[in-house]
Amino acid sequence: MKYIDMHCDTISDIWYATLSGDRGNQSLRRNHLMIDLEKLTKGDCLCQNFGLFVKLHHFLEYDKDPYRSDSEKVTGDLAPYETVQRLIGVFREQIAANADRIRQVTNGVQIRENEKAGRISALMTIEEGGCCEGSLDHLQALYDAGARMMTLTWNYENELAYPNYPDEKHYFAFEPVNDHGLKPRGQEFVRRMGELGMLVDVSHLSDAGFMDVAAAVKGPFVASHSNARAVCGVSRNLTDEMIRMLAEHGGVMGLNFCKDFLAENLGRMRHEMCEAAARHAKHIIEVGGEDCIGIGSDFDGIGGYDDMDATVLPELAETLEQAGLSNRQVEKIFYGNVLRVYDEVLR
Repeated sequence: MKYIDMHCDTISDIWYATLSGDRGNQSLRRNHLMIDLEKLTKGDCLCQNFGLFVKLHHFLEYDKDPYRSDSEKVTGDLAPYETVQRLIGVFREQIAANADRIRQVTNGVQIRENEKAGRISALMTIEEGGCCEGSLDHLQALYDAGARMMTLTWNYENELAYPNYPDEKHYFAFEPVNDHGLKPRGQEFVRRMGELGMLVDVSHLSDAGFMDVAAAVKGPFVASHSNARAVCGVSRNLTDEMIRMLAEHGGVMGLNFCKDFLAENLGRMRHEMCEAAARHAKHIIEVGGEDCIGIGSDFDGIGGYDDMDATVLPELAETLEQAGLSNRQVEKIFYGNVLRVYDEVLR
């Protein structure tokens, strides 16, 4: 069954591999990561969102960076906006090198055109709104490069908003933040993203920030890789109230395959992930209906499994049907709901 995956970190991993000299992970065509073109094809991917992840306060020396211009210093630190520009370079290079099998898209029409041509679609997204450094001109430049979705935060406060904070004792637990949401600049970014036709992504955003986005956005927004907090009680997941509000907006949340966001003490096997994801899917449908759920694997941003990659999607589809979901519901989860949102919002 065809699927759209709203989030992975593969491009960032390919760039970091370039910097470290790990030649085995430097090609999107084939590598040792969770996603490459061989794995996407076996999984029957319709469209893969490639998140360009910028970790604030984590600057890299780039003396080995092939995307550095000759005019730049041989060594030095990359600021957030410079970092995302490097990642755009990696994304473009990898798509161009594999144009026979994958093409960049910016909307649903192009996804359908690629499908007819037998190609996979690649949608550029941004994970960490702080890479814009508070500049609407930088946001415009990302849009012009083809980015059509952006999280306002990752796990750090930035110029736009606050996240839920990682717990000091258990990083993945996260402490909900109910009194700090969008900053004034974040409100401006949300308005501008709506004008551009760019999806606001509330994954990693604080609870208060979610509410601020829901109040500011009239149509759909997304939680690209977040599960149900009632099923797994970490604050990277959405509460039932949030799920209902997202559904009322016509938005979609993507099932995240991270073990810590699926279940406590989840095992290392593929089938255990699929069964846990099915539990989340059933709950989300019960709370928000069958139109508010999609896939947001977080591939290459997660670990802890013995054998996990994009080839697991057919197994997940089978597990969802075995759990009692209809074929129509599985199709909506796998691509229908996300494609509807893309058709409505992206320009």
